[in-house]
Amino acid sequence: MSEINEARSWIRNFLSSVFSRVILLVILGALGLGVFRIGWVNFVDNYQMAYKFDTRSGKVEILTEEKRDVSGVTKTEWTRGYIVTAPILVKVHTVDLRPMQVCMNANLRVLNCKLVEFNPTGLAIFLDWHGRADYEGPSGATKDTPFSEILKSYAFDGSNKTYPFLRVLRELKPEEVQR
Repeated sequence: MSEINEARSWIRNFLSSVFSRVILLVILGALGLGVFRIGWVNFVDNYQMAYKFDTRSGKVEILTEEKRDVSGVTKTEWTRGYIVTAPILVKVHTVDLRPMQVCMNANLRVLNCKLVEFNPTGLAIFLDWHGRADYEGPSGATKDTPFSEILKSYAFDGSNKTYPFLRVLRELKPEEVQR
């Protein structure tokens, strides 16, 4: 009888030891995965263009990838999805490529509106003028100034200059304006 109790005790101790080790491994794994996701992984949405800044060299590089379609033609597309980079050495930033409506208002009355979008070919000049950051869509704040406000200042520039980072798709009539 004592041998059976001894065997039961040994099995109970062994199972509790294995169970506690498995729980500890799961907790450490989840913690490690969380640190990896926060530190090393960046996400680029399907309407964004990503660029990375290498702190060692000071270079900015637009993130693209080569893709083949069904007919075998290779096309260059923006990198989208998850991007893994070194946490302190490489910074990944995004720019929203969706068209947005920018309007000039006075006393709650719309004076003029334009449909504009960011042109990726002018990224270098845009970054020289405004610095590196995540430039999010119409309502996304970047360095205290929404991206749409930055584009609006160039869209309604009185000098009639064209900017390589801005495309004015069309001027909207007051009845076409979405409020």
